[in-house]
Amino acid sequence: MTKYTKEIKLAIYHEWIDDDRRGAYLSRKYGMRPGEIAYMVALLQRHGEGILDRPQQKYTCDFKLAAIDRVLLGGEALRQVSLDLGLTNHGILANWLRSFK
Repeated sequence: MTKYTKEIKLAIYHEWIDDDRRGAYLSRKYGMRPGEIAYMVALLQRHGEGILDRPQQKYTCDFKLAAIDRVLLGGEALRQVSLDLGLTNHGILANWLRSFK
């Protein structure tokens, strides 16, 4: 996903929440895939706007393995685990899974 500023992410979020705009409209307007928009909105709803202020994260091997275990052994959905952990993109966990196998 292209790097978007905090202001653009918040504009997308508020259009989704306040103006009841949805994926297809916002996708055309901002050039972001509808799934990415839906994930970002869910992330902001769960963790609040402060999640956008976090610096880029470095994750430990133990953290990654615990996340992978939740998906592979616990049967949790990849997207759900990514949201729970506050990962900025569900693709991060997907990449960890690919490198683990």
